[in-house]
Amino acid sequence: MLRSKPEVDIAKDRLVETWETTRDALAPRISAAREVVTPYVDEASTRMAPYVDEARTRLQPAVDRLAPAVDTAKTRIKSDVVPAVIAAAETARETSAPARAEAKERAANALLALRGEPAKKVRRWPVAVVALLAGAAAGAVVGMRRQSPQPTPPVTPPTPFPASTTRANGAATPEDTSVHGAATTSRNPGDT
Repeated sequence: MLRSKPEVDIAKDRLVETWETTRDALAPRISAAREVVTPYVDEASTRMAPYVDEARTRLQPAVDRLAPAVDTAKTRIKSDVVPAVIAAAETARETSAPARAEAKERAANALLALRGEPAKKVRRWPVAVVALLAGAAAGAVVGMRRQSPQPTPPVTPPTPFPASTTRANGAATPEDTSVHGAATTSRNPGDT
């Protein structure tokens, strides 16, 4: 790594000397190569000229047919695509603004840390306390609104089951026997 200005100047001078020496050494060879290659290039261009002209004449109708489509595409790109891209870029710039601001702040803090200076302290707890208090107030308002007196409909007590009629021997009549939700056997021992 070059550490001082004189070392940079020395390296620059050496580079200039090397370039001049290389150019002086290669200049005669390059001009000789040009002289040798020039007749071949001229001959190739004279041989290829008719083919190039024929290709131009064959492709000209296709170019003429495609020109309106190309113009339409250019117009659509200018009227549809470019505004959409610009709008997307603007939206991206707007949505990334908080992240860019944060990155800028962090970079500034990192630079201060590299310099050995203390970074600015950002107090975030006041914002948290304000948000907490606002949430508590909103919850209290909702709670008070829900506890406002509302008329409740009267609840009728459930009706008791009708008394069962039993026979003199203690057995129930078949009409009174119900099997809904109960066992199908008799509750009295000895009955079947």
